[in-house]
Amino acid sequence: MVPESGAAKPSFFGYAGIGGDPGIGIPAIRLNGVAVGFGWNSRIRIPAVTELDDFPFVKALSDPAAIGGETEDPVEVLRTLTLTSNPWITAQDDELWVAAGLGFTLAELIEGRLVALVQTGEELTIALMGTGAADLPKGGERKYARIGVGLSAVIKPKQGELAFDAGLTGDSYLLDPNCRLRGGISLRTWFGPSPYAGDFVFSVGGFHPNYRAPKQYPAQPRVGFDWDLTGSVTISGNAYLAITAGAAMAGGGLAIRFHSGVVRAWCTAQVDALIQWKPFYFDVGMKVSVGVSASVKIIFVRITITVEIGVQLEVWGPPTGGKAKVKLWFISFTINFGNGRAGAGNELDWPGFSALLPPAENNVRVLPGAGLLVEKHPATRTLANDYWEVSASGFTFTTDTTVPLTKIFLGTATTPAESGSTVNLRPTRWRGVTSNQRVKLTLDGAARDLGEWSRATRTATVAAELWGSRNTDSLPSNGNHVVPDQLLGAAMTSPAPRHGTSTGFIDQEAIAFDPVTPDGAQPLDPNAGPVGAIPARPDGVIATIAATVAATEQTAARQRLAGQLTALGFDLGALDNNLSGYARACQTAFTAEPMLVSAN
Repeated sequence: MVPESGAAKPSFFGYAGIGGDPGIGIPAIRLNGVAVGFGWNSRIRIPAVTELDDFPFVKALSDPAAIGGETEDPVEVLRTLTLTSNPWITAQDDELWVAAGLGFTLAELIEGRLVALVQTGEELTIALMGTGAADLPKGGERKYARIGVGLSAVIKPKQGELAFDAGLTGDSYLLDPNCRLRGGISLRTWFGPSPYAGDFVFSVGGFHPNYRAPKQYPAQPRVGFDWDLTGSVTISGNAYLAITAGAAMAGGGLAIRFHSGVVRAWCTAQVDALIQWKPFYFDVGMKVSVGVSASVKIIFVRITITVEIGVQLEVWGPPTGGKAKVKLWFISFTINFGNGRAGAGNELDWPGFSALLPPAENNVRVLPGAGLLVEKHPATRTLANDYWEVSASGFTFTTDTTVPLTKIFLGTATTPAESGSTVNLRPTRWRGVTSNQRVKLTLDGAARDLGEWSRATRTATVAAELWGSRNTDSLPSNGNHVVPDQLLGAAMTSPAPRHGTSTGFIDQEAIAFDPVTPDGAQPLDPNAGPVGAIPARPDGVIATIAATVAATEQTAARQRLAGQLTALGFDLGALDNNLSGYARACQTAFTAEPMLVSAN
């Protein structure tokens, strides 16, 4: 793709696929499609699970014509990929993507397609996507089930998001082709640079009807089935399960409906439960309805008559309360029991809240960083050696806590060095409390001033279930699952070393030396001539040493000398009487014959 103006760089992409049936391999696993592609100055759109069957690069694994074949117009293929209202590929400067895929058959039963994709640029994305389908039984005219699944796993490190999605395809059924299956599963977790870091959600079939999911939570259809038995009778069922950072919810329902001409009848049942984490709170609802309806035309007026019997029960707590609603045709009434929803009074006290926090040794930490010279193993640490050995050229340490901070003080200062917001303890009744941290540094037992150290605050998002401001008996609302930009500590870096112009004081011990007796004549005369015997280098000295150093005569002479010295009162200690090793070593220890002088 070449832009009409010079505002963007030329963009290029290519993709190729080859497939065949039955493929190559063994019955356990057979390869029947391969595809590769890449794009330069190009961006590829990651498909949702529901779009995988239409994603051209997945389709190409079983149908290479999806990206261009002998009978396909390449211009039309290019338009399909790049010029639709929501194109798969768009030009994007300085971005690159690479993709590779496989089509395969497992155990002669499961037909699968799998594509791995890496997109670089501002939004680094690593994705693994695919589809799988199986017919049961594989052969024969009658099929009792077809299960089709789409899978997608995507990680975006720069955005701090990990996503996994799976969903049943629209052609899935069980027992009867008219018994259609549906539903999906999602997992999301946010970390690092994400504004939702610390939040997560796991959902099978969606959420509780009264739950207002944040915008970043994925929506999934209910897991269930729709079975059209005869054209006039349908049976449908649904179920869901979801776990978030603040609550868990589950539910399910079953409905049987009849429709024939002017007569309708139904029987439905539904259960929904939502449980909030500490402080514990639950909200459970159940309802059953049985009814019949008929439409009758009287003269020029059509009248619909409905008779319905229904029971609805809601229970919540603690403290436990609820209501039951009964409907009988045109009569309905409600029975309340126990405590009302408002003013549940289930706040935790301080011991109850502190039990939700990590152990004390992990709740507040001081972590050494750049400049640490020796890392002591925890097993070897004692009170006497539990200190840091750091570089004189610079050192950094970080304070870290799981409790949001309002103020950070240094040493004995009364003015905070860093300030955050007040803290809410949501499971309790306390709001707007103050949480302070004081950092002290000692060197050889003496306090050091941290005011000259540079600082960088550490902020992060925290769970609203612990640190949010809403009431304990209310459910998480849209976007309120995390509290952003909370102060959790600071990184402290020592000032640069100050190098002076002097070496400083040097005491006498630093320049002490060992005296040599007798003292020589000083100063030396540079014009003095040589005195004493002139050394010579005779031949055969090394051979003489090797022959005599461990010889019997010389060994006996050394022993007699040692005995005489000992008799005179000298303590010679342990003596090495066997010098045969020296005799062998002298053959290689000398690089030349030693120089000798006369002993006279």
